[in-house]
Amino acid sequence: MAVGIIAEYNPFHNGHIKQINWVKEHFPGEKIVVVMSDKFSQRGELTVVPFSIRKKYAKKYGVNKVIKLKFEETVQAAHIFAYNAVMKLYKAKVDKIVFGSESNNPDSMLYCAKVMKEKHNEFSFALLQKMKKSGLSYPKAVSEVMKELVGESFEMPNDILGFEYIKVIVYNNLPIKIYTLRREVGYHSDKVVDEFASASYLRKLIYQGQDIRAYSPMTFKKVPRTTASLYWKFQKIMNHTSLKKIKRIPLISEGIENLLKKNITYPTYESFVEACTSKRYTASRIQRIIAWILNRKWKKTSNRKVKKIIKIHKKEETQNIESKSR
Repeated sequence: MAVGIIAEYNPFHNGHIKQINWVKEHFPGEKIVVVMSDKFSQRGELTVVPFSIRKKYAKKYGVNKVIKLKFEETVQAAHIFAYNAVMKLYKAKVDKIVFGSESNNPDSMLYCAKVMKEKHNEFSFALLQKMKKSGLSYPKAVSEVMKELVGESFEMPNDILGFEYIKVIVYNNLPIKIYTLRREVGYHSDKVVDEFASASYLRKLIYQGQDIRAYSPMTFKKVPRTTASLYWKFQKIMNHTSLKKIKRIPLISEGIENLLKKNITYPTYESFVEACTSKRYTASRIQRIIAWILNRKWKKTSNRKVKKIIKIHKKEETQNIESKSR
């Protein structure tokens, strides 16, 4: 069979090499299949290098096959992104999945996922009530309801995403075993441990024009463009698009189009995202919406296709509140 990894390699660094080597050591002779996002990350940010270059580095260090996760499959709430990625691995005959984790406790995650499946109706009702009464964002509400019903929750970035992978496996009864590898440094950490640094920190160095070769085999001749550099384009689209049309854009719901229009005069990408972020709407959700609005001009993506993706996820995982997404 094969071992699956879900990655962005944004950028590809020594931590990724360590993970690939760990898989080769523990599952010798088995193929390594990676599902990887295209030019946008799950959080709605432009990747530092194109898919083809990240794929080349992955294969150079031992990955056998890289499957592309399309824009409309990638730039989604964590549970929808996870469903799309895990199902691609399942279709590729993967029977094991390996991911980085802060807690490095897959048994606990598996237990929580099973309890959530057994108490699905109770969990869904409690989550809906929590969001209505508190106005919390989806991830915060999930965390609180999990603590109340299961007695545990996962709040670190890789644990959150990894738990979503496990939920997909459990909810859909997939024959996939779960393995975790403890992260050397946190997702958003600027801390460096020996030759390891987080992708988030490395992106900061790259955008500052600094050399990252101590932590990554990648080299950059010039500073890559960012989503922030396209903010002017986003403003132009918003200023020339009616609210009626904006409402038809995927990921737009709950009247959030009014919030976007209200804050569109903010001068920078960062200030706009901050102005739109609240207890109800996370910064990641705002960033994904910006990416979707920009993508309507770069590539025609049908709303029907996106709704089909979400509908399939809703049916398979019986998740009935995806509109309150991360």
